[in-house]
Amino acid sequence: MSYVIALETERLVLRPLSEADLDALHRISNDPLVRRYLWDDEPVSMVTIEGIFEQSVREFAEKGVGLFGIRLRGEEKLLGLCGFRSLENTVEIELAYELSPEWWGRVLATEASRACLHYAFEEVGLERVVAGVEPQNVASTKVIEKLGMRYAGEIVPGQPGTPYFALSQKDYRDKSAS
Repeated sequence: MSYVIALETERLVLRPLSEADLDALHRISNDPLVRRYLWDDEPVSMVTIEGIFEQSVREFAEKGVGLFGIRLRGEEKLLGLCGFRSLENTVEIELAYELSPEWWGRVLATEASRACLHYAFEEVGLERVVAGVEPQNVASTKVIEKLGMRYAGEIVPGQPGTPYFALSQKDYRDKSAS
């Protein structure tokens, strides 16, 4: 299965993560504000970042979805990532995003997520996407709400207390049509 070269929005270009993105992604992931919610406030090793990249490459090849690097149009600086990964110990595909704090509050996570959802539902044909968020992460909860995702419960074995939200292809299309 081949995958898309780039997704574009009004302000952003999203391309599948490449090896050239790993150092920047490592730096972003280790920002204390990013680590607080996404990495259980633990340092993120380069080995972990390389594993995420390798999983993304594999999932693009096998499932047509993976992680995209986020950039402003016409610029090469990596702002973060957005896309999909298989949710551990489930059959679910999870929407994931990570953005350098200097870009927070500009609705970029929502813009990138919408582009990724369009790709997943309209190009790849996924039936459902989930997203997890820690209850204290108010900003990510707002992104998920803007995307039209609905509470789906605690769906990951071994992760009690982490609520997940879901969006079906049908609900996505109904929301897009209105």
